Amino acid sequence: MNIAIYGRGFGNSFNGMIIQLFEEFKIRNVKVFLNKSFHEFITKKVLYFPEVEGLFENELPGDIKIDFFISIGGDGSFLESASIVKDSGIPIVGINTGRLGILAYVNATNLLKSINQIIEGDYILDKRMLLEIYSENRFYGNLNFCLNDFTIQKYSKLNMIKTKVCADDNYINTYWSDGLIFATPTGSTAYSMSCGGPIVVPGSNVITITPIANHNLTVRPLVLSADTELKVSVDSSEAKILVSLDHRAYVVKNNVEFFIKKAKFNINFVNLLKNNYFSTLRNKLMWGIDARG
Repeated sequence: MNIAIYGRGFGNSFNGMIIQLFEEFKIRNVKVFLNKSFHEFITKKVLYFPEVEGLFENELPGDIKIDFFISIGGDGSFLESASIVKDSGIPIVGINTGRLGILAYVNATNLLKSINQIIEGDYILDKRMLLEIYSENRFYGNLNFCLNDFTIQKYSKLNMIKTKVCADDNYINTYWSDGLIFATPTGSTAYSMSCGGPIVVPGSNVITITPIANHNLTVRPLVLSADTELKVSVDSSEAKILVSLDHRAYVVKNNVEFFIKKAKFNINFVNLLKNNYFSTLRNKLMWGIDARG
């Protein structure tokens, strides 16, 4: 089995677990391909030299069949991993060394058990939809997709922006706001939720539009079929705006049009615990916890 690993970093409490992880791979004859910067981090921080078949940076080795992709860090690392995996269909599992970790849910207490499940095929795959973004200004290069959300925001703290949105050539609204968030069901628990957007079960075939600090308080988040194609035009009193696809941020000139639709491929999310989405929400968002002490 060939496994690729991408990570950012981790605190001292995870030092021992990273060693156990690579030693387990060695025992199970798993070939490991490791992100170059993460390899350097491990060797300097832990003084441990993991046994690897090869190193990669932003692209996976093209001549090797990768069976699994492991993201180590938090949900941000998971999103970065998705931009490396792209449309290859390689399943991704997230190991959480951070705080919340809705996407990266494997932790130190169930790490070795989870690795054994991967090797033994004891898991299910959840297919997560993505959004594709098109624009005459190809600011995104060849990474025009996002797993969480596509966000349009004002460049400075001073002025609102005017964003006109149409769905399949049907005019929806012109939003006067700090920006808009176009989220997938996976991204509904991220930036969109913090701005009052709805939480959407991952299997739902929808796109949500959530305003950021909308000027008109009667304008609420909107849920659309993912089969809808959106056309978005932005007008700002400044010469530029900020846009982001998950963790990738760009400065774009004003008066640009964006076309947003469901991507033609999915990300294969490895569900090792075989738990339902609602138990994840209860645990991670602490629903039902009596905070009175």
